[in-house]
Amino acid sequence: MTFRQALQILEARQETRIELGLTRFREHLKSLGNTHLKLRCFHVAGTNGKGAVCAILDSVLRAAGYNTGLYISPHLFDIRERISVAGRSISKEAFARLLERALHAARGLELTYFELITSIALQYFSEQNVDAAVIETGLGGRLDATNVFAAPLAVVISSLDFDHMNFLGDNLAAIAGEKAGIIKAKSPIFCPALPSAALAVIRARAEKVRAPLTVVRRSWETIGIDMLHNRQRLRDPDGRQFTLHLLGAGQGRNVALAYAAVQSVSAAFPVSTVAWRRGLAGVLWPGRFEVLHLGGKTAVIDGGHNPEAAAHLRRTWEATPWARQKKRSRWILGILKDKDVVGVIRALAPALDDVVTVRPDNPRALEPHALAVIIRRFAPRARVTVADDVAAAIRVWRDDPYAPCVAMIAGSFYLAGRAAHILKSWRVSHDS
Repeated sequence: MTFRQALQILEARQETRIELGLTRFREHLKSLGNTHLKLRCFHVAGTNGKGAVCAILDSVLRAAGYNTGLYISPHLFDIRERISVAGRSISKEAFARLLERALHAARGLELTYFELITSIALQYFSEQNVDAAVIETGLGGRLDATNVFAAPLAVVISSLDFDHMNFLGDNLAAIAGEKAGIIKAKSPIFCPALPSAALAVIRARAEKVRAPLTVVRRSWETIGIDMLHNRQRLRDPDGRQFTLHLLGAGQGRNVALAYAAVQSVSAAFPVSTVAWRRGLAGVLWPGRFEVLHLGGKTAVIDGGHNPEAAAHLRRTWEATPWARQKKRSRWILGILKDKDVVGVIRALAPALDDVVTVRPDNPRALEPHALAVIIRRFAPRARVTVADDVAAAIRVWRDDPYAPCVAMIAGSFYLAGRAAHILKSWRVSHDS
């Protein structure tokens, strides 16, 4: 099987088709010899921040000299971004070979897109004999395909908010119950100070399976921001200062969670302060308040797509020099229709003055005219226009000398990935 053929097979499985449940996938893994059970892993769930926690864990552990596997979703440019070992994406050859093996082992099971990619990741990490795998859940946790580990090294729940409510429930207690499904007996569990209804569910699950729970109440403090180089300066509770190559108002919380999780397994995985400094400074996590410069203009890309992420985005934006200077900015927004669109726009509304709505490249995308109506409702003073697509919206912003010098592109990872591809291609052309 070639890599191109592998992509065609996965595309036919339709990424948007979601079938939660573990019976089918456990049967599949059994046919592969259950080699995943030998993996030592950090398992991370959460509405927001889980990907950043995973990226931080992976970078710090690699800086300490460990051979790590990292499994994340979604990808921005290339599906192979989801699976990496030692900081390098899986090769096209290995991806195709392991997909072919997964299909043979399925024995008539109709595995979903996400299940097949998860199978590839677990096979690859076993082949590469990783010291530790860092695993991000796809959706929820209890019935997610990644929830097949009997005893993770540590479990992290990064945050809880309303998202995927048609699958996870329409209240925080129900959503917490789904996330808490990854908590396992005796595996230490870490979470921030969640709302009381959610924390009660997490605590009850931890007590039921005798998992030691730590509520990490103190975030690392942001004491400086370098927008030019996508960096911020953090101070830990002991007063030590670190540089994190990742922007965002919620990153201090994510670092605190990752630090607590690593410290809990320090006997097996000691990590020095030097490794923490190198690891945090070397985090690579595109599409999360990522600042790109194009000629005399600046674009910021963020994939946040629910109210909590939008609130973090607005707080981060308000801390930038562009917001403080009170200069007009252009927001290019596109959201999927099955998200809490009203909640996202309500959170962003105070920052909106010049908005272009677009359609993310996804069948579930909200039509830009419908999004414009919602924005006008919550930000009545904003200038709102509609574009054919994100490429056209970015092109107008780039070429119009009277357009704002800063553009904020947000609302969906599908939009973020497409925008980043366009902007980075143009930047290469400009630099050459």
